[in-house]
Amino acid sequence: MKKRSNLILFFAITLAWTWICGFIPVILGITGTPIGTFIFYFGGGAPSVVGLFIVFLTYSRAERRDYFKRCFSLKYMEWKWPLIVFSIFSIISTVCIYIGVNILGYDMPGMDYIHAIIGNPLMVPLVILISLVSGPLNEEFGWRGYALDKLIVRFGFLKASLLLGFIWAIWHLAWYFTPGQAQYNLLQDSLFDALMMVPSLMLLSVFVSFVYIKTKRSILAGALVHMFSNLLGSQLLSPYSSEMSMLIRYVKMIFFIILMLYTIFSKKFKSEVAEQIKYM
Repeated sequence: MKKRSNLILFFAITLAWTWICGFIPVILGITGTPIGTFIFYFGGGAPSVVGLFIVFLTYSRAERRDYFKRCFSLKYMEWKWPLIVFSIFSIISTVCIYIGVNILGYDMPGMDYIHAIIGNPLMVPLVILISLVSGPLNEEFGWRGYALDKLIVRFGFLKASLLLGFIWAIWHLAWYFTPGQAQYNLLQDSLFDALMMVPSLMLLSVFVSFVYIKTKRSILAGALVHMFSNLLGSQLLSPYSSEMSMLIRYVKMIFFIILMLYTIFSKKFKSEVAEQIKYM
């Protein structure tokens, strides 16, 4: 009951913090200004900050040691899982660009980051750092680091992953009302496309959880899935049309649905989940 109340507290504080900081610039009409941008992004780190706070407050010394090992140690995920995840998102984006440009007639993505990297390869660390900060570091110490284990123990792998994905999606609510954000642009073009972010993040959450289990609950591996999804699915391709954005999203969803079916019917994966639950 105590763990359950702590989990509810984590979600309540995280959502409230992010929504308050996200909507203050909108309500005050200061979006795009330095102070408005600072307030908005100050709310973006809530999942990790709240998650870390609860870990320090409620975990034993041994549990904290295990938590931070899973945050930073490479031994859990080895080298194959970063390569697998990188390859999957690279293939998805490449296929989508080919279909979008050559078959559907969409404009070629601008790929400003890629052109900048070609001109100056030393920018690669900066691009990776930006991609890490703009999602994984701000969020994954909380979403996968703290919340996922508790949800899996209570609801099982699939329900936990989908529920966390839904909360992850609605956490982005303020993004829909903030000019310059991808969700805002989607909402201006199509309400349906904007709402599709909810099931797409729920399905992405299944993939993140899948890699998390396969790497013996590596929080770092979950963060890398998040990073590569953003980096290879949007940041490196930017700027690009909303049509291309939705094509990439739909192809990702198809892949994640296939993976979800695997997690439902695979006895081997179910046994892996059961084994990891022992340590949660």
